[in-house]
Amino acid sequence: MTTSTPAPTEAGLELKTRLNAYLEDVAAALGIRMEASTVDLTGPVTARMRLNWRLPGFPERDVDLMWHEEHGWSAAVATHSGDDHHVVVAYLGGRTVASQPRLVARFAETLRSGDHQDCWPGAPTLRTAGGPSALAKELSAWA
Repeated sequence: MTTSTPAPTEAGLELKTRLNAYLEDVAAALGIRMEASTVDLTGPVTARMRLNWRLPGFPERDVDLMWHEEHGWSAAVATHSGDDHHVVVAYLGGRTVASQPRLVARFAETLRSGDHQDCWPGAPTLRTAGGPSALAKELSAWA
């Protein structure tokens, strides 16, 4: 896993620990390795997990699950430009940005099967970025 981090603070270290634990649980639910993940803690906090399969309708594009501290989980496909740009195809939505790992895995599996019925078409705002302490509290189940 690759992580971009700002200068360490106590709140920042707590956030990093909790987010990494959460992402490890999500990766386990998805059946993927954390080496296929990147995290950016510089704000807004984001993460990306590369999946090892393609989506129907995008057979030649890599698929990533993307996590954003305000919008939660989304699925995105890589663009053809050769750089690191993605096009979001669906959002998980829900009540929290820290959806249970089994729900994230089910979201990915429904997309893999071509079913977008339970997906949000646009980015939900599930919380407002409030710094590392507030986000660490959101991830408190992964202490």
